[in-house]
Amino acid sequence: MRIKPRTDNIFCINADFGDTVTNAGIIIKKTLGKESGVTPRWMEVFDVGPDIDFLQPGQWVYVEYGRWTEGFKVKDDRLEEGQEIWKVDPAGCLAVSDEKPSDQINIKSASYEFEHKKTL
Repeated sequence: MRIKPRTDNIFCINADFGDTVTNAGIIIKKTLGKESGVTPRWMEVFDVGPDIDFLQPGQWVYVEYGRWTEGFKVKDDRLEEGQEIWKVDPAGCLAVSDEKPSDQINIKSASYEFEHKKTL
């Protein structure tokens, strides 16, 4: 079975909500639920609806805080057992990376492309 997003929906996996260790060995502690945790998060794009043309599955998207749903579990043969998925608001997409972000930032803006097309 496969889940498919409709219209302008974006489904993401592998959100960075836990502790992170950079390539330099710096530990960045989990901050969800704290005032300091109100920050954007990187998520891997799982699938996109037909109206989304600025993201592709497998890319990483930097999502503005609060622009995603609670994680939910669905049966899909592309997901691991018990893996969570999040629905992301397209207007909350700040940046895109073709590779998983590390402690070096190498991103291009997706927000401008989306907003520009939205106003045409």
